[in-house]
Amino acid sequence: MSSTKTDLAKLSREEEKLLNTLVDKGRRETKPQRLGDVIVYQGLEELSKETGDKEVKKLLKTLTSKGFMKEKDHDSALFCPRCGSINVLSRYNCPHCQSFNVLKIQLLEHPFCGYIGNRREFDTEKGLVCPKCKTFIGDFFEAQSREQKDKPKIIKVIGSSFVCEKCDGKFEKPLVVHSCEKCGANFTYREAIYEKLPSYALTEKVEELAPNRFETDSLRHIEKILIERGYHVELGAKLVGKSGVEQSFDIVARKGNDVILLDASTWGNQNDLISLLGKKMDVDSKSVILLDLAGNPNLASLGKPYSITVLDGRDEKYRETLIGLLEGAGKADDDKRRSPLRWRRS
Repeated sequence: MSSTKTDLAKLSREEEKLLNTLVDKGRRETKPQRLGDVIVYQGLEELSKETGDKEVKKLLKTLTSKGFMKEKDHDSALFCPRCGSINVLSRYNCPHCQSFNVLKIQLLEHPFCGYIGNRREFDTEKGLVCPKCKTFIGDFFEAQSREQKDKPKIIKVIGSSFVCEKCDGKFEKPLVVHSCEKCGANFTYREAIYEKLPSYALTEKVEELAPNRFETDSLRHIEKILIERGYHVELGAKLVGKSGVEQSFDIVARKGNDVILLDASTWGNQNDLISLLGKKMDVDSKSVILLDLAGNPNLASLGKPYSITVLDGRDEKYRETLIGLLEGAGKADDDKRRSPLRWRRS
């Protein structure tokens, strides 16, 4: 028995169910998301209802330790220390009397005319307007983002302070208190539960559970898109190149003089792109696509100089991208009456 098959035999029924759930839904990666007052993982919502969200997190951890999943940094979140809810609000608290009736005063300067005043004087329904010179400044955050090092600031924040409306105390820095909307607990950063929320990606070991499952499903979706647009599609097709060697492609699609060649890369390996480039040069097609099922961010830039379109198979909108390419190329063909198909590139 191979080492991978031995590892598979060590999976618990719950671990295998989690992996099969992701495979059945075509998910190579699962990310945390907020659902009500808990955190659940994408594609595993039903499993969380059955076993509990905490149990799902444990399963993801054990699958990672066994090499079937890879943990990636993604986010962090604040939880109530009493009930574990994520429905937590943060509020300013007066350091003198502990009241929540705290008012923030933010001083702004409009460098154009030199006016300084409370931000509330600048606020209007349409955005910030200088109360002195009546210049429209717009959205505060957009105004800040437009600032450049070599240009004067559109608006400046020159200071802020706080006033307690209960005891009239003035202070520069308030206490920050977290409040749980579910159980009503109030707590500070000292008591809060602050946890990392990683994402998890399937590793190559999962191929033992479902050989080529993701690749086959994705190719069927692309086949359907091409057929709906009038292409004759062959899966696992072979073409004889200029060298006389038969070149294999996952998809060959034809419509008139247009020929589209497509390969799928299960793990986003750069060698898959190099292999496709070699076949492209031998067959000499101008319409070549690599479907990257692992979402390697480097493949798109590597393929561009060689006129190989790389689709990110992890992005749920990759099918829309493909449709846009086909429709854009079809329109260009109609407008300019040229063949074969040429891709528009951004």
